[in-house]
Amino acid sequence: KCPTKLYNILKYFWDKNRYSNSSENWDVGNTVVNHWESASYMVSVEDSNLLGGGASLQEAIWDTARPTIEEWVGEQLKPCSLYGIRIYGNGSILAPHVDRLPLVSS
Repeated sequence: KCPTKLYNILKYFWDKNRYSNSSENWDVGNTVVNHWESASYMVSVEDSNLLGGGASLQEAIWDTARPTIEEWVGEQLKPCSLYGIRIYGNGSILAPHVDRLPLVSS
């Protein structure tokens, strides 16, 4: 279950920025998502131009999520990437990531 504090951080960001999404540009040959049939969009937590976005939001998300994820996987983790809220349309398919193992995502 998502910790309440984390949910509130993400919900606030989403409510303020949900319509400020950007179309994602996937490289030719990328099959992580079926972008050629159904576009995906990103509301980037990295984007400091979005209300509440930027490095402080990334840090707040990581600091709040880490204990729960570490308990789940039984290991200490270090952050490697935190992009934002991805929006998939009808017909989208997300394939398992096999390029960076071990990979924990939530």
